[in-house]
This record gives sequence, C-alpha cells and structure tokens, in this order.
Amino acid sequence: MEYVSRVPRPPLDELIDDLYYLEGAPPYARLRLPPSPAAFLVVNLGDPLRIRAGSGAEAEEYSDGCVVTTPTRAIEFGYPVSTRSVGVHFKPWGATSFLPMPAGELCDRPVTIEQAWGRSASDELRDRLATAAGPAEMLALLEDELMGRMRATTGLGLVATPAG
Repeated sequence: MEYVSRVPRPPLDELIDDLYYLEGAPPYARLRLPPSPAAFLVVNLGDPLRIRAGSGAEAEEYSDGCVVTTPTRAIEFGYPVSTRSVGVHFKPWGATSFLPMPAGELCDRPVTIEQAWGRSASDELRDRLATAAGPAEMLALLEDELMGRMRATTGLGLVATPAG
C-alpha cells in the first residue's frame, strides 16, 4: 500500500488538513469510521468503493468517488481488493467552501463526486488524475481543482482553533 499525504498551499490550508494519494491492496477490506466533525472527499480511480451509512442500510457503490460531510453516526467504508484514489481530509466545515449545496444537507448521506460537481467535471477530473505522472502530480492537479472551486463561505471564521 502506498500512501502519500501533504498539506495544501494557502488559502486551502485553512480549510483542508491534507490531500492524499492511496494505491495498492488495503490492509483491511472495510473500515468503520466513527462520527466526526470533519468531512472527506475521495476521487476514485479504480474499482468502486462501497459505503454503508447507518446500521440497517445496504452498502452502495461509488464508482467515481464520494463526498462525506460531518457524519453523526458511524459509516462503513469498503475498499476494493486493489484501490487507487486521491482525496481530501477537510477541517471541520471546510468542505462547505467546495460544495454547491449546504453541507448540512449531506449530513449522514454520502454523495458521488458527480452528484456534488456534475458528470462532466467528475469525468474530466478523473481523466486528468488517471493520466498524471505520479502521486505528486496527482495531488497538484487535485489542489488546482480545489482552488478553482473554492468560494467564500459566510460564518466559517466564527470558530477558530487556538494558536500555539
């Protein structure tokens, strides 16, 4: 399993903890993620991911990837036998600046990249990432995409982390 992570450049670093690249055989087939104040985005470049949100729900496939915002209950995240993806770990409410809908509307409801950004944007981004020279170029492409999608969001400055 290859995992590459880096902090994005300003101003993205105020909204995002890290960008990452993941490829290979995962050490586990399923990962149970606890409730969390932070969202994540996965652009999938391999076989579909499977996500089960809620204890009674059936797992759903996410071919192009997914956006998960502020889960209030555990979700089960299933990797294919061999995975390849790039993604974003957002700071609390950081995803809000990159979504065309209120992040609160997606609480406990994962959506595909296509549902969040549209089919042509999803397909174009996945094509560019799939043909990139390697992890560093892929993370740079994802960072550029996020810079182009970032918009000002009122109220995010109300909560700040203490300095130090």
